[in-house]
Amino acid sequence: MMSQKELQKYAEQDYKLVDPEYIKQLEQDSKKLIKFKKYSILAAFIAVIVIAVTLPLLRALLTNLLN
Repeated sequence: MMSQKELQKYAEQDYKLVDPEYIKQLEQDSKKLIKFKKYSILAAFIAVIVIAVTLPLLRALLTNLLN
């Protein structure tokens, strides 16, 4: 079992290994990913609506062309 002093020393070493700039970059990246996720869901929703609207039109057009 390590003493409290040794544990504190290792904790300080581990803390020094994490760069604050790296943490800021990770936070910015996560914000960008969240924004991208929102817009990708919106784009998929719009694509589904467009396909649902155009399929009956294409079906009517094809049946008129084939008859």
